[in-house]
Amino acid sequence: MPGIHDVRIYSLAEAKARFSKVVEEAQSEDVVITRNGSPVVVIIDYEKYEKLSRFVEEVHDVFLLDIGDPLATDMVGEKGIKKMLEDE
Repeated sequence: MPGIHDVRIYSLAEAKARFSKVVEEAQSEDVVITRNGSPVVVIIDYEKYEKLSRFVEEVHDVFLLDIGDPLATDMVGEKGIKKMLEDE
């Protein structure tokens, strides 16, 4: 599985012209696609995507256990930010 710093960069035009190669490379290293020189998307190995998704879900669940559901409280918006800063 690709590491966090193994990145290949393609312009959008290059990626379109070599899409099969881009997909193959994405299985061993992350691929960043640029438009006008700025990164716009990343293509990653599906296994890495699944692991990242599970990790984000778990972190989100821990966050909600710690503060509660921000949508069910006054933790949303400017008022919520002020409250969180006051609590620290």
